[in-house]
Amino acid sequence: HLVRIPLAQLEERWADAGFIRIHRSYLVSLPLVTELRMGSSGYTVVVGSGAEEKELPVSRRHTRELKDRLVRRPKHGWGNGI
Repeated sequence: HLVRIPLAQLEERWADAGFIRIHRSYLVSLPLVTELRMGSSGYTVVVGSGAEEKELPVSRRHTRELKDRLVRRPKHGWGNGI
C-alpha cells in the first residue's frame, strides 16, 4: 500500500497492535510472521501463507528486536494460532 506517513510514525502508532519494523522499507504485523529464515545474505521473514505468502528482508539493524519479539509473543495469541 502507498502511504504518505513516515514508517517511523506508523511504527510508533501501531507498536501496541503487534507491528514491528524489520527493514527501512517494511513494517509487519507479528501475528502474520510464519517463519524466520537465515540465508546467505541475512535473515528474511515469511509473512502470510499459501498464495498470500511473501518473503521480506530483515535488516541487520532490526534483527535482534525481531528475534526477541518473536520469542516473547504469545503461543496462541493474535488470532492465527502461531
